[in-house]
Amino acid sequence: MKEYLKEVFEYNYQINRELDKRFKSYDYQLDDEICRLANHILNAQQVWIDRINQNKPKIKPWDDFPIESFSERNVLLNEEVKKILESRELEEVISYRNLSGVSFESRVLDVLMHVVNHSTYHRGQLAMLMRKMGMEPISSDYIHFKAKKAALSTDQ
Repeated sequence: MKEYLKEVFEYNYQINRELDKRFKSYDYQLDDEICRLANHILNAQQVWIDRINQNKPKIKPWDDFPIESFSERNVLLNEEVKKILESRELEEVISYRNLSGVSFESRVLDVLMHVVNHSTYHRGQLAMLMRKMGMEPISSDYIHFKAKKAALSTDQ
């Protein structure tokens, strides 16, 4: 399962890289709603990483960051996830409080799956917003990521 999660998070990381390239192609001249949602994807990932590591979250899910920092933040979060996948047991149960202060317990596996699903959901929203504003969104389907990866491995 860890190998699968490593691949799923590689997908998450690479798709966010593609998203940043698209943002850059528009010179980061993006609608506030697009910036807010893009930041939310990374912010939520940071919150969940902090919870897995039993740290109080450093940021809130809807905090604003300069959109130009998206790439750097994506790299740092990817490194944090790799550390978790190397050092933690997926069946380990963590305790945390949500933003309202309510206590919960979840397996590390479930938290990590939530992070990927949450990111995918919001990237779909970003695609819709970008189309609505006359921008070309990225292709973010997992199956396309897998096909591209397979094609690259057969070319070598």
